[in-house]
Amino acid sequence: MKPKRMIINVLVITLAFLIFTIWYQNNIVKMEQTTASSLKHYKVYLITTDKQYQYWEFLNKGASDMAAALGVTYFWDAPTERNTDKQIAVINKAVDSGADALLVAADDPKFISGVIEDAKARGVKVIYVDSPANEEAIITLATDNYEAGTVAGQTMLSYLDKMGVNSGPIGIVSIRNKHNSELRELGFRNIINADGRFTILDTVYTNGDPYVAQGQAERLINNNKDLVGLYGTNEGTSQGVGSAIKASNTNIVGIGYDKTDKMTELLKGGDLKAIINQNPYTMGYLGMAQAVAALLGKDTGPPYINTGIAVIESKNVLVQ
Repeated sequence: MKPKRMIINVLVITLAFLIFTIWYQNNIVKMEQTTASSLKHYKVYLITTDKQYQYWEFLNKGASDMAAALGVTYFWDAPTERNTDKQIAVINKAVDSGADALLVAADDPKFISGVIEDAKARGVKVIYVDSPANEEAIITLATDNYEAGTVAGQTMLSYLDKMGVNSGPIGIVSIRNKHNSELRELGFRNIINADGRFTILDTVYTNGDPYVAQGQAERLINNNKDLVGLYGTNEGTSQGVGSAIKASNTNIVGIGYDKTDKMTELLKGGDLKAIINQNPYTMGYLGMAQAVAALLGKDTGPPYINTGIAVIESKNVLVQ
């Protein structure tokens, strides 16, 4: 990664931390002074796109820890698999069950907006974590996904340079109609295209299932014998990319997302050269704090907090 980009990333994360620290001192400390008995009647729900990925478990842990610290009643609910209609049904169920606030990771920013608008009309406070809908909420805590894509592109180029690779095709495995992934792909493409040495193949889309993604990635490898890189835009596609590289026994540069148990295993084996790690725990932890602040009529700070990223690199890198 270029030193300038690393400096910018550090500054963004540091600024977000300073903003949070000031907000925390002005709001959370005061909330902690409020007795748990006065907060326990509040019901706050986290509703993610699904429960398939370990990423959501980290987000849930952050929200759960803050809920326990503040004494509010907390629930995590989501469809068992990614499906916009099912997520809408889960949101309606939470509202009908008496939710005072929702932490929502929107599956589809357009189609989920109607149910969010309805929830707000019923007095429910809405916070977005990870992925916002088009309907306005109190605050969004999320990764800058375009920036994450540019960092992924720079990391890909860095590894190709280390290996002495100066040309060849690069494949992308992504999720269709997922705005976060679209931004990560756009940032990645812009960096690779600006470099000018490599060709990016047409994106291969999946439903995010790691096994489906692995099959798609293996087809890219088999159909492009000179393939030099593969990029997965979320946890499921990244796991598929890493597993395909491992099965092919090649030194293709694999770049993916999220520090999960499986991703760490692929990273240690060198099947992925680097992962772009988000901060889902922070999203959940601060999101819950913001929800309770809103319920208590406290200041919730800026409308958007970039929760930052970090590049985690493999120590098992074979240089050609």
